[in-house]
Amino acid sequence: MEIILSLRGYERSRRTRQDSVHMPLAVDSGSRELGDGLCRVRVHSREKDGAVYGEAEFTFLRPTAFASAVAVELAAENWSRENFVFMPGAVYGGNRFSCQKLAYPPYAVIPEEEAVTAEPVVTDIPRLPREGDGQIQLRSGDMTTPAVGYYDPKAREGVLLYTRHLVYGDYTGVEIWERGDRASLAVTAPAVREEKKYFFGDLPDGSGFYPTMDMPSDDTGRWFFAGDQVTLPFCVYRFQAEDLSGFFAGFHRMRACLETGTPACAVPFGKAYETVKAKFQRENYAEDERYFTVGTDRSIPQQNWQAGWTGGGINIHSFLVEDKGEANRRAQETFRFIFDRLQMENGWVCAMYANGVYYGDTFDMAKPSDVLLIRKNADMLYFLLKEYTVCREELSGYEENLRRLCGAFVRLYRKYGQIGQFIHTKTDTIAIGNSACGAIACGALALAYDVLGEKAYLETAEGLGEVYERDCLDRGILNGCPGEICQASDSEAAFGMLEGYVQLYETTGKARWLDCARRAANIAMTWVMSYDFDFPRESTAAKRGTHTLGTVFANAQNKHSAPGICTLSGNSLLKLYRFTGEETYLKQLQNIARALTQFVSLKERPVYTLAGKYLPSGYMNERVQTSDWEGKTTIGEFLCGSNWPEVCVLLTYVEVPGVYVNKKTGLAAALDSLDCGIAEENGEQKLWVKNPTAYDTTVTVLIDDGEELGAVYFDKMKKLPLKAGETAFISLQ
Repeated sequence: MEIILSLRGYERSRRTRQDSVHMPLAVDSGSRELGDGLCRVRVHSREKDGAVYGEAEFTFLRPTAFASAVAVELAAENWSRENFVFMPGAVYGGNRFSCQKLAYPPYAVIPEEEAVTAEPVVTDIPRLPREGDGQIQLRSGDMTTPAVGYYDPKAREGVLLYTRHLVYGDYTGVEIWERGDRASLAVTAPAVREEKKYFFGDLPDGSGFYPTMDMPSDDTGRWFFAGDQVTLPFCVYRFQAEDLSGFFAGFHRMRACLETGTPACAVPFGKAYETVKAKFQRENYAEDERYFTVGTDRSIPQQNWQAGWTGGGINIHSFLVEDKGEANRRAQETFRFIFDRLQMENGWVCAMYANGVYYGDTFDMAKPSDVLLIRKNADMLYFLLKEYTVCREELSGYEENLRRLCGAFVRLYRKYGQIGQFIHTKTDTIAIGNSACGAIACGALALAYDVLGEKAYLETAEGLGEVYERDCLDRGILNGCPGEICQASDSEAAFGMLEGYVQLYETTGKARWLDCARRAANIAMTWVMSYDFDFPRESTAAKRGTHTLGTVFANAQNKHSAPGICTLSGNSLLKLYRFTGEETYLKQLQNIARALTQFVSLKERPVYTLAGKYLPSGYMNERVQTSDWEGKTTIGEFLCGSNWPEVCVLLTYVEVPGVYVNKKTGLAAALDSLDCGIAEENGEQKLWVKNPTAYDTTVTVLIDDGEELGAVYFDKMKKLPLKAGETAFISLQ
């Protein structure tokens, strides 16, 4: 295999020259010169685990007379536009979708006759064209792992090129280029997006607030001096894969090949939970209408009630499970409010409501509609069923309401053979179809069968499971869950699908659904950051010692990572571990859960924002900015406001054990920011748990004896109060 080593020259962001040399991937290929003796290059490489690890060493013999970047390129053989182009957390299938240049928040209107069959639409995001030449150039912080690759379905082969996110003090670039029947993958130091870059915000010409690829690039190369030596690390992994699932599995085998991170250990679950819970009691309860809102500013319609997604009907779950007082009472009132005030006769629940007005999901606040983002009702149904099982006696009068909501999903599926992305609730018609938006409905309806016993629910759940397997998993495109990204690929669809398949397997015991869950997990985890990003030294994130390992990228349009999964705890990964015995799922859950709580603004540790003020206690913001999609000055900074990750904290405390013990294998894992282990004392096995953080907490401990957990298992976990720095012991006998 050959690689191409290049020295590129720039005038601002326009490439004006390139000097290249082809070199074999040998252990030591000897040195060559570039740029008429300007630079000497050498490659050192070795083979390990079926991959080639290399370092391209560029030594400058005299100063450059132009801004420069060095690059390692890999030519793609026998290129076809049918190849699945992949950049983790950013590009899936080359993002080769139909594009509409829509202002934010976008809603793509599809003609009624094409609603069910129309291909996905995206806004003006980085993408490869369906025809003609094209390229995608990203900075390392634009993705969850600095890597680019493709799957060739004809050759049944995957190719991946990895690098590190920071080289010689600069963020690296990751690229793919298509020219006719040729293509190349490349990594560069520094990153230079040539002439244009992706941007999200107010356009300079005053035309509006847009995601756009038309923003002039503010990147440039670096001026090198005699004696400067740049070592650009890379890893090339070329492997056989029977299908896309095999390709994603191959990616995960190597995702930490060049860099990784350390799980955060800052704020324990119990401390984060109590802080966020107090904030919800203080600021998220509407006294006049008796329900928990999703935001704190009721003058903004979107911050009143939204079903599912950002928290409506989900944010009450922990209070019903854990609390015995006022929070529990208010959560029950919210449950009743949903069905008494927001449910239609045909079963659907209003997408958005504020101060007596029932809004739809088209983002036109001046024209309320009946349009519903389907995942909103799917998310909500899943959690309402869990909540009903906990408070069946107190909420006994609402079983028929639950059945009507389940029936609406069954009716829609039987009519179309799918449930679409957006629907018209009054007419039971699909407004926009063909996405993974409602994938969690598989789990919701399977759980409905367990709780309510109606066979039609399970039949629909399995039917949808087959649809999502064929149309999404097999194609590697899991998309359309956030309501404001059109049909771009996203993490929420992936994790919603994982949740759905895990519940389907839990309900049916069918190996097919466990296999689908594992495949969905492999795609979902491509959206999770695999390393700790090196933030600018003076940024807020750097000063706080922020770990990005385990944060979750939103989608291909909104290029930021985030605390947690929108809006789940990730406990499906715990269940996958229990079903498969594969410890990697526990490790992934640990990374996500520990990363989450470090972003809670505490009275003792407030979060400073770009607005020049601190977030109040219990607030969380969704931005973990490793990308410059909103401008370079936002990297490592936080926006002001209360966001959905607060709901993830509430769920994590009641669904993710702080310490998990498998009695059969003897495994003890601290998923919380704790240390733990098993020791023997006088012939008795004891679990020791230490709280190394600065905060008192209550630790949840799950001692797993192999029995079924069920949908809600908070009562099966021991509660262990631990002061800061304290160590406690629990007998395992």
